Amino acid sequence: MINLNAAHQALAEAFSAVEALFTQVNDEKINAKPTEKWSFGEEMVHLTLSTNGTGMLLSSPDERFMPSDHPSRSYDEIVKEYLEKLALNPTIGQSFADKEPKQYTVTALQENFVAAAQAALQAISRWDESKADEWMVWKHPLLGKMTAREMVYFTVYHTRHHLATLSAKAN
Repeated sequence: MINLNAAHQALAEAFSAVEALFTQVNDEKINAKPTEKWSFGEEMVHLTLSTNGTGMLLSSPDERFMPSDHPSRSYDEIVKEYLEKLALNPTIGQSFADKEPKQYTVTALQENFVAAAQAALQAISRWDESKADEWMVWKHPLLGKMTAREMVYFTVYHTRHHLATLSAKAN
């Protein structure tokens, strides 16, 4: 991925693939607790919340951000660093697993995800390529300070990762 347009397209494709999974599941399947840490429903809530967060972060006007203090990392650098740090922090993501199970519905999960995905894509489309490296938009728990470009790249990777694990649960 070399620019925001390519990342936007990759993210739109990943979001569409996630949405297509809803045709393969029912309310019983999304609430079944597998041996992994999350049910399909719990994982969709996580993905929706993070996607919504990306949309909200990138929808703010420039003047609310801090100027970047580092050059943007590439997509491959973001993924490599994230996987390295994730391996050192194996308890990340257990917040759902440790709580009482909730009952989700396919309709509600799909509606919430689609709304978050559309908002994120719309926010990303408003970013100028040159400004994506100028502003810090968030401090990720593992990756630290992130420029707008890095946030978009991470969101692409994160969505693809959850697409793979959700696909396995849907089948």
